[in-house]
Amino acid sequence: MNKNFLTLCLGALLLFSCETKKETLNFKELEGIAGTVEYRVKYISADTTDLKHAIDSIVREVDNSLSVYNEESVVSKINRGYVPTKADAHFKEVYTAARKVWQESEGMYDPTIGILVKVWGFGREHVQSMSQVPTDEELDSLKQYVGFDKVHIGEDGYVKKDNPAIQIDLTSVVRGYTADKIAEFLKSRKINDYVVRVAGEIVVNGKNTIEKKPWITSVTDPYQLDENYTELNLKLTDEAVSTDESFRRVWIDGNGRRFVHIINPFTGKPLESEMLSATVVAKTARESDSYATMFMLIGLEKSKEFLAKHPEIKALLIYSDKDNKVQSYITKNLEPILIADNK
Repeated sequence: MNKNFLTLCLGALLLFSCETKKETLNFKELEGIAGTVEYRVKYISADTTDLKHAIDSIVREVDNSLSVYNEESVVSKINRGYVPTKADAHFKEVYTAARKVWQESEGMYDPTIGILVKVWGFGREHVQSMSQVPTDEELDSLKQYVGFDKVHIGEDGYVKKDNPAIQIDLTSVVRGYTADKIAEFLKSRKINDYVVRVAGEIVVNGKNTIEKKPWITSVTDPYQLDENYTELNLKLTDEAVSTDESFRRVWIDGNGRRFVHIINPFTGKPLESEMLSATVVAKTARESDSYATMFMLIGLEKSKEFLAKHPEIKALLIYSDKDNKVQSYITKNLEPILIADNK
């Protein structure tokens, strides 16, 4: 009896030891460039499979659908308009998400500003200074090609534009969407503790289970209003964060005037407002990405009104007051996760 009991205990111990060994967690870090997109992924998993090729494929697939910098992408083909182009799954998903934000912003956030983005020198990955600023007459003639209500996905799945000259630019949501897609893939592999960064858009899930602490995520410090790169640290769990700003992606003309990459669809001109930057935390990166741009466009007061109605969204807004002094507005739900604010 005792011998059988001892054998049973030894068997259980061996089984437990094997199981423990099988579940050893490893810290993994991957980075790469696929298509026109740069990404970095950190995750913790017992799975030792190299996931870089699979992640590269996901990033390239999204890039081939939505990037305006990829001449063979679905969006680029729609913009050229030479032949009817069918919306793929990525385009449909981002189109639907962007349309929601367009409606919420009362048209200020508008992905059909592509033709205006190009005329102001922001149509490529690298900003191009313009030798001559577009005239009001030129801008007026181009604004007829702006309006998200002029783009539709038909029942047959083809994208239809009211005018062939309409140019779609989904840059304000593509990188966030790409980060979400990488996150979805990791979850499909039963990986629940990770940080995904695509350009400046970040998705965080779970925690650093090896060090037994939350993930600490660094974003561009929105208080640093120049070309110097500094960081602000956030403690995120199962959330995404994005920052949009009006002080880095710019060009300056011969008279010292600054022109920023964020275009007002109603004036046809680069943003002129009190907003300097918007850092947004939301459940998905496509939301944080697009809402950060929306807040820059709709201004401080409307952003505060929107945030009051959406307590699920956290935000840090930097703006210039009437005396031209830099001020900040922080939603109360952001304060507990803001762990490195020395301003």
